[in-house]
Amino acid sequence: MFVRFLLAGFVFLCTCAAPGLANAACELRVGWDEWPPYFTHERGNFHGLEYDLLKSTADTTGCKLDFLQVPWVRALKMLGAGELELLYGAGYSAERAEFVRFSIPYRQEQFLLVTRPKAGDDADSVSLNDWIRSERSESDPVTIGVFRGNFYGEQIEGIVRNKENNVTLVELNDNDQLIGMLGAGRIDGFIIEDGVAQTELRGSPFPFHRYAIKEQPADPLHYMFSFGVAEDVVQRFNNAIRERQSQGR
Repeated sequence: MFVRFLLAGFVFLCTCAAPGLANAACELRVGWDEWPPYFTHERGNFHGLEYDLLKSTADTTGCKLDFLQVPWVRALKMLGAGELELLYGAGYSAERAEFVRFSIPYRQEQFLLVTRPKAGDDADSVSLNDWIRSERSESDPVTIGVFRGNFYGEQIEGIVRNKENNVTLVELNDNDQLIGMLGAGRIDGFIIEDGVAQTELRGSPFPFHRYAIKEQPADPLHYMFSFGVAEDVVQRFNNAIRERQSQGR
């Protein structure tokens, strides 16, 4: 009877403790950098869609966020080394999956091809493959600007890195540099996320044409966690994402 009493008490304690464990507090170091209009820092406060989504999700999971401003390429390395524990706005790739855990997708993004305008061209979408073929010549490969360290999704990556397409990729750390190089005719086009393009191209001294890329109409975004983050925390983020999406938010 005494043994049964102890076992019953043990089961009771485990049952009571389980909810608390499932919602145990955590603290995550998050790498961030200016990404208007999605993630910005002004007058001591963060703003933007990405920040709002991340903060809301973390609040639901009971996790405190400690923000550290780090350029994207360095942040990826720090995440792999466990010096950071969370990054946001990340596309999935098998290469990244070797050193991080991914959440389920929490929103979609749309990539655009931005070029100099051509007379009579008013199309709002284009096949990236077809555009490359129309622009290139045997002696002059197409040059496309990309943001260093970004992953643009399997379809776009497969096209721009296909050796048969003879694309020269120009990797830069700043969207203003991409805009300036296109305006100066030093690249044929660049790839950028739709919301960022709307902000960065506003008021530009150069005329541009924006195309949605037909091969990849949308790309899912994930949170990335270092392997040092408990699987339970990742699942809590996944549950919070599912809850928000089920509510249509």
